[in-house]
Amino acid sequence: MSLKNAQRLVLRMREDKAFRGELQSIEDNEILKNYLSEQGYKFEEKDLIKAMAACMTGLDQVMQG
Repeated sequence: MSLKNAQRLVLRMREDKAFRGELQSIEDNEILKNYLSEQGYKFEEKDLIKAMAACMTGLDQVMQG
């Protein structure tokens, strides 16, 4: 479940520029974690790293293909 939430977050950040900007404007780590949790994105840091790595692999494939 945690990895799935991280994957959903990465996908939303990729597709929703306004949401991405909103997240970038939050400077405090705890406030950001709480906000993401309230939005339904509960995950461990390792899951976020895995989701981001998968996203980058997908981008590599698009750029090469």
